[in-house]
Amino acid sequence: MNKWKVSLLIILTLIISGSPVYGNSGPVTWFQYPGFSIITIDESTPIAVIEEDLHFDFSENEQSDYSLVGAVSAQYRMKNTSETRINGKMVFPFIKNMWGIEEYPVQVLVDGTPIEYQIHYGDLVGSIDSNGDFQESIELQEILESISEEKYEPENFEYGEVGTLYRIHLETDREESLHVKANFSTDMANSRLLTKGINSYAYTQETNAFSVGTWVDKEKRTMEIYSLDEAFEITVKGFESGASDAAEVTDFRVDIEVVEMDIEAYLMDFVDADRNLYGETVYFKALDQALEKTSFVNEEDLTSALIAPRYVLIAYEVPFDSMEEKTVEVRYATLGSMDRRETVNPTYTYTYFLHPAKYWKDFRDLTIRITPSEAYPYVLESNLPLTKGNDGIYVGTFETLPEEDFKFTLYEKETITTSDKIKNSLDKNMYFLLTAGFLLFCVLVLVVFGLIVRKLLLWYSNRIRK
Repeated sequence: MNKWKVSLLIILTLIISGSPVYGNSGPVTWFQYPGFSIITIDESTPIAVIEEDLHFDFSENEQSDYSLVGAVSAQYRMKNTSETRINGKMVFPFIKNMWGIEEYPVQVLVDGTPIEYQIHYGDLVGSIDSNGDFQESIELQEILESISEEKYEPENFEYGEVGTLYRIHLETDREESLHVKANFSTDMANSRLLTKGINSYAYTQETNAFSVGTWVDKEKRTMEIYSLDEAFEITVKGFESGASDAAEVTDFRVDIEVVEMDIEAYLMDFVDADRNLYGETVYFKALDQALEKTSFVNEEDLTSALIAPRYVLIAYEVPFDSMEEKTVEVRYATLGSMDRRETVNPTYTYTYFLHPAKYWKDFRDLTIRITPSEAYPYVLESNLPLTKGNDGIYVGTFETLPEEDFKFTLYEKETITTSDKIKNSLDKNMYFLLTAGFLLFCVLVLVVFGLIVRKLLLWYSNRIRK
């Protein structure tokens, strides 16, 4: 077989078997958690929902976390069906990591006037599967348990336990930073340790030797070691770098402060910047869960509790006179799951749990409205029937609570066409196709050049013979 044919065969094989690589940067999918209806926490509530207007407004075309952000308004016209005055106890659940709670605050209004509410941080939530489905559901009993005011009962420590806190204060005048290690010995199997301000850690099981370290420059540094089980001696050494063979240095100052402190006081001091915002229970539970896995807990093990999605519950009361009607509205932001597995520009899918509304005395007349954005003017899919009006707004009306939770998808077109899928396939393989195309071009140039040279040599050879 000619060499140029072999080269072409290799290029074609590479094109056929190449792994897809997206031309656009960023993830292909990014799944978000569902939204929820408000829930009564009175199991025998006399409050009925006479009418609900549920509006998803995307007209601002705002983007965040790989999602198109929608402003949701869930407006309920409610009635106290009893002959007595009551305080309707309600809760609005949503899923959020605690660091992002202030970005899109929730607003609760009664007859158009904002009211105050309490925030309760519940348990961590389960993950979303590869299809973007969230399997968990909110039920009344779970809500009642989540908003309990009882103090969390840990299994791996006791609130009254007293431990020893070692605060290691470090400073230096040298121009270059140095790496400082604090060394001590204790049996990990029988110890519970909390550390803060460290960036290296080592433990030798044979000798029970611990070493924790940090970098020190002209700014003062403090390492903390809190031992719940036994006191120990600490020696501190400095090194030119963090390498195992780094030269030892002594041009730094160290002061070790030793304090006896109970676990509650230390944990609240440990998370001082956040405790007023998030409450104590979150951290007590995070510490208990961390100690379940390891006896050596670093500050990241606790602060990571802020990153993980959890149930956040907004609780409030609405007073009703006998047979009185009121309008209760919850406003919040919703994020959709992004998916561009079939398209170049993504689709955005939103899920809203309607089933918590089954706990009201009665539920009637649900209206769902979706106001799309200019960039995404179409509801591509909806599991509940919707009608598009001349104004571009989609509307669905239901006499009673639907049996299914609501799910819909927004897209820039009414349908995903074959052309969209072809463009997506090309976009996936863009970098590979460009590389393969360039290589193929080079091979063709070489082939053409070879043919030209061959013809010139034949011409020259025939001329010599003549």
